[in-house]
Amino acid sequence: MSVAVIIDLPNGNEQRYEQVIATVFPEDKLPEGWQVHLAGPIEGGLRVVNVVPSQEEFETFANDRLRPAFEQAGEGDIVPQFTFFPVYKLILAGTDGS
Repeated sequence: MSVAVIIDLPNGNEQRYEQVIATVFPEDKLPEGWQVHLAGPIEGGLRVVNVVPSQEEFETFANDRLRPAFEQAGEGDIVPQFTFFPVYKLILAGTDGS
């Protein structure tokens, strides 16, 4: 079952996000099996939402690619807060929801 990952980035902003995302998603291409990635401002920072194949796969991605990208961009002061939940249903525009 797919898993949604909510990532809250205290003190994050669009500029800092773009620095990191250019490294982890070259050419804006999601890793194999990922269904959704979106980001936007929230009070006090930035929120990112992904729908991924599994929590374990995301945690591997976070350890291997995301954390090093934060460090490389000099964003070590941002400590991401992760929330996971199973996706029961995902409906996308132009699809039948299955």
